[in-house]
Amino acid sequence: MEREFWLERWDSDRIGFHQPDTHALLAKHWPALGLPAGSGVFVPLCGKSLDMRYLEAARHAVIGVEHSRVAIESYFAEGGQSYEREDLPKLARYRGPKTTLYCGDFFDLRPADLDGVRGVYDRAALIAIPVEKRQQYANHLLRIVPDHTSMLLITLEYDQDRVEGPPFSVPPDEVERLFASQGRIERLEARPADGLPPRYHEAGVIATEVAYHIGEDHTR
Repeated sequence: MEREFWLERWDSDRIGFHQPDTHALLAKHWPALGLPAGSGVFVPLCGKSLDMRYLEAARHAVIGVEHSRVAIESYFAEGGQSYEREDLPKLARYRGPKTTLYCGDFFDLRPADLDGVRGVYDRAALIAIPVEKRQQYANHLLRIVPDHTSMLLITLEYDQDRVEGPPFSVPPDEVERLFASQGRIERLEARPADGLPPRYHEAGVIATEVAYHIGEDHTR
């Protein structure tokens, strides 16, 4: 997770990775998961992503985890939302009117923290993790979410030898290896990636953004 790296980015307001709009692949593909209104959705390494506001508007109870207190408090402030903070043994919990955000280490989350979750939205977590730590991430994620949870996963694919991440390239065979235990893995769409750091363009990197649906189809 490289905690200090991300904390420094937030503290110094170097957050070019923060997207100013709802992600197009979320808006296009999330409804197909068929999750009922009111069901919980977990967003790992959530930052202050506006994608959470989309999920709120879709009447989901959003639960996120993020290292940076700055990111979490900015999310509520920019949305004009109040919150209550509670200090837990290893995490701080911020409860807003529609969203609960945990400040701290993803690996300190436990199943009880994600009670009611039916879906996972991962746009910025897996691609932020170096390859040697991804299995640990996937194992913990699948350990803490309830059974029969569906996921919308968005990855990047590019020549990793040309530029050093994050964000990192995650090839299809790795997605299969990490999440095969969840059942069906459907590659929904691949499209040219935009919004990458300038060094990617300087290195001549052509990246593809890929959306996957992993797990059950709740519309059936």
